[in-house]
Amino acid sequence: MEALSGKSKVSRAFPARGPCQAGAAVLLASLALTTPLLSQAAIDPNVAPRAAALDRQGERHLAVDLLGRYLATAPDDGSAWLQLGRFYLYDARDWHLEDHRGDPDGLLYLDFAATALEQSIRLAVDSGVVFRGLAEVERALIFVEDSGWAAARYARARPGVPPMPPFILELGANLLASCPAGGVLLTGNDLEALSVWYGSIEHPALDILPIRPALYATDSLYRRRMAEAMGVDPGLSVQSALAAVAPRRPLCLSPGTDSAAVPPLAWMPLRLVRVNRTGSPGPEALSVNELLKATRQSGSPWVLAARGVYDGAARHNVLLCSSLLLLFGDSPPPACRP
Repeated sequence: MEALSGKSKVSRAFPARGPCQAGAAVLLASLALTTPLLSQAAIDPNVAPRAAALDRQGERHLAVDLLGRYLATAPDDGSAWLQLGRFYLYDARDWHLEDHRGDPDGLLYLDFAATALEQSIRLAVDSGVVFRGLAEVERALIFVEDSGWAAARYARARPGVPPMPPFILELGANLLASCPAGGVLLTGNDLEALSVWYGSIEHPALDILPIRPALYATDSLYRRRMAEAMGVDPGLSVQSALAAVAPRRPLCLSPGTDSAAVPPLAWMPLRLVRVNRTGSPGPEALSVNELLKATRQSGSPWVLAARGVYDGAARHNVLLCSSLLLLFGDSPPPACRP
């Protein structure tokens, strides 16, 4: 099994996004390699929110420049590092939307994101580990686009990548175990995609093909590779492609799957997913033990997000309320409350 590494084969035709962003990227790389500054500025809790506001106004390059200059003098602001890492992660995603053109390319943006997010992890910022994992998911996406799913499904996360929280790994295992063997598993939000990707690393023999419908609709390279894996025409829309594969493979909808991507088939609940045909789910029993531990020990918003996935599943499968989700005791998901 190999690591998710190597250079992207895609082109770099567009100019850089701007000198401020390019300069901040160089600054970010240099900060990661230097010793702490002798004189550090006080942490300003308003900088990260100001950067977020600039991004909402469509001025991400200014937001990145602001954070880069600020972190050069206040390198112990974990929230600012997290925000900077998120911006580079979003830049990597935008690179896909821009037809894989631009300089830096997606892999370099992900390197910048990883460096910033590892600083946020060092400073014990709650979401740092999760966004660092999302950066690896995006790196895996480029690996899929370069080499195809057949090669990517047996790849591992690169050495040194921080492990995911156990409740996220548990969620991924549960979603994969809910889909019959040979199934195509559609994921919705980032948490579902993250958990399923890490679960696929741990259980490559399950032969479950995870699909991100939004990417399939917008990313031509991803669509070509995943259409190849499903054996369908890459010119088809995501809905038509899934309808074409449905007679041959089980389709599994995660709780967060966008209904716009779902073909008009008869769907039935099976564990945490909905399927288009009857079939036996994976042999592993579902468990929420890690989520229960995290609920007691952590106030992380990602714990609440994970609970939301189970709640979404219970909306389609009420049997979960009288089985797996009974373990939540006096605080069941909203879908299980009278």
